[in-house]
Amino acid sequence: MNWNTARPWLGTLARLVLGVVWIWSSLAKLASPRTFVQAVRAYDATPEWLSKAIGYGLPVLELALGILLIVGIAVRLSAVVSGGLMLFFLVGVIQASARGLTIDCGCFGGGGPTTSTNYTWDILRDLGLLVLAVYLVLWSMTRLSIEEYVARHDYIEPPSAKRLRTDKGARKYNAMLEARRKEAQSRDRYLNLSLAVIIVLVALIGIGVQAGRARIAGSLSATNASPASGVVFGKKAAATLDVYEDFQCPNCLNFEKAVGTTIDSDVRANKAQVRFHTISILDGSSNGNRYASRAANAALCASDQSVDDFVAFHNLLYGTYQGAQVQPAEGSNGRPNTDFIKYAQQIGLGGDKLTTFTSCVTDETHKALVQAITERASEKGISSTPTVLVNGKQIANTLVAYQKAVADALKKGPAPDPSKTPTPTPTPSVPPTKAATTAKASTPTPSTSATKK
Repeated sequence: MNWNTARPWLGTLARLVLGVVWIWSSLAKLASPRTFVQAVRAYDATPEWLSKAIGYGLPVLELALGILLIVGIAVRLSAVVSGGLMLFFLVGVIQASARGLTIDCGCFGGGGPTTSTNYTWDILRDLGLLVLAVYLVLWSMTRLSIEEYVARHDYIEPPSAKRLRTDKGARKYNAMLEARRKEAQSRDRYLNLSLAVIIVLVALIGIGVQAGRARIAGSLSATNASPASGVVFGKKAAATLDVYEDFQCPNCLNFEKAVGTTIDSDVRANKAQVRFHTISILDGSSNGNRYASRAANAALCASDQSVDDFVAFHNLLYGTYQGAQVQPAEGSNGRPNTDFIKYAQQIGLGGDKLTTFTSCVTDETHKALVQAITERASEKGISSTPTVLVNGKQIANTLVAYQKAVADALKKGPAPDPSKTPTPTPTPSVPPTKAATTAKASTPTPSTSATKK
């Protein structure tokens, strides 16, 4: 087999591989538009409007490219766009690696912060796909394609050798070839332009559709939690802590072991106030059973009873139960909902409180609120956990850094007032149903727009 024979078949292989990759990649992202936008934000390289445009529009563009390549139409145009996207992806991955970001590329869904990554594999894969795209730019005619079928009709049967030997016959044949070539060029030009316009329109429509699908559906109201502030523990103090944690995050566990007790003591001494933001970005680390989201929901269910119940439940999720670490190992099955109910009993919930908690966990009552807290954190540029801010300034996740930040805040802020020390009892001052009614009456019910800046 010579090169002229092998070339279109090699192109066919390149076209199909690239097309399948685009479709596979797009379907995974289309399924969860909000998650992919959060993955784009994690690169910390684009403004918010562009992050949303990429997050909502890129999967639609990838799907369109995949379809065009599979059927074999506008192959060169699709290859040019594919090559441009591969270069864009390579720049994103390389800059993330150079900056020391630990994120999943999100190439096939998911994405965002992770505990480990392999940028080398991501770079090699994208380079390989870039090579396929360049090959198709150079040699776009392939087998088993619409373009090949159309090209057959451009073929002109040459006249007999006797007619070609005459000037008139040769001129006529060459004129026919030139006319057919121009027709093919004009047809391809208009076809590519039309398809390009259609793809742009589809991508723009896709952005609108995906943005609509990304809206958080469900109630964002809770007795002691909100999308903006999470769960607020303690009275106003000199130091205000914003703690962004994921209950599946190993580094969050290390942070709580090192600093958690000190934070609790400082809050009760009115040196600090903590706003716990229960985000869920590591659902993919528990074999698909969404432990991070369900644990965050369960913690918010505990907060419905009282803030102290939330703190006790929060601490238990980062602690031990019957001698075993509660936080599941990454890659293992997350704890079932029945375990959350056992943990609630462990912190002292019983009777009607336990019944209410159980219903909240089973129905995942605060699923939308967890999503809203996570989205709000993503919009603020929080791309890893734990992230700890003291009076709006991020600090290192160490005891020394925390103590210094609180000490500096105390020098500038009001002195601690022992009368503001929160009660250590987890028992709410009013029954949960009454507390919920009171909160709704005094505080406007948040809506999905609360997740926007």
